[in-house]
Amino acid sequence: MMQRRSDDDRLSFDDGVSPLAACALTVRNDVWPFAEANRPAIDAHWARATQTNPGYFNGVVHLVDGVHLDGDRLDASLIRTDFKSYLFWRDQGFPEAGVLDGFGSALIRSSDSYTMLGRQRAGNVNGGLAYPPSGFIDESDVATDGTIDIAGSVAREVSEETGIDAAVLVREAGLYLTRSGPQLSIAVPFRISMTAAEFVRIAECHIALSSDSELDAIIAVAALSDIKGLSLPRYARVLLEALLSETRSSRTL
Repeated sequence: MMQRRSDDDRLSFDDGVSPLAACALTVRNDVWPFAEANRPAIDAHWARATQTNPGYFNGVVHLVDGVHLDGDRLDASLIRTDFKSYLFWRDQGFPEAGVLDGFGSALIRSSDSYTMLGRQRAGNVNGGLAYPPSGFIDESDVATDGTIDIAGSVAREVSEETGIDAAVLVREAGLYLTRSGPQLSIAVPFRISMTAAEFVRIAECHIALSSDSELDAIIAVAALSDIKGLSLPRYARVLLEALLSETRSSRTL
């Protein structure tokens, strides 16, 4: 369970997983001082990065710049920046910059109690790593009043990445907040009526037919032993280790 360290520090709380009953996310129209101060270095870094990965797109990225935890409720503020500024910050090792890398994740559990992960294709920022389907909060996820429907954002990501219709995702109660260093994941739990094998078959067919898929594989896990040898982002390992059973044996799909 994560604990708040100081009510005076907007982003200071311990690493770990905390169940939430509700969260409210709001985008503020402020600039990111780190990006403004490092613009020449960011532009030079971007020129090098796009030579190596010409598929990079400099879209809008939302970063968390304020967090308030009150029991099992999260209130967070976010600011907009561009992907190239985010990438520079990330490639510098996430130096202190007054923000956290905040995003939604989908905890999809199949009818036979597997949790579904996607492995990102090489050439992306998480290439080779497996994680619950997730992604940047898109500008389309932000309502006119600045609020964000994180469950809707996550469901959109699932549909785009796996081809699974968002309508088959049955939202479960609550959320899970995972802090891991500079990263902050808000995981939304979903149930699906299909088995893990059916999910894998549909999603991997979608991936095979997509010319620009972010993923190259779907992985189903049911126990801690299933993730032992997987390459995972640290936040995903922290989250899955908190939620997966220690005793249930792995099954082959």
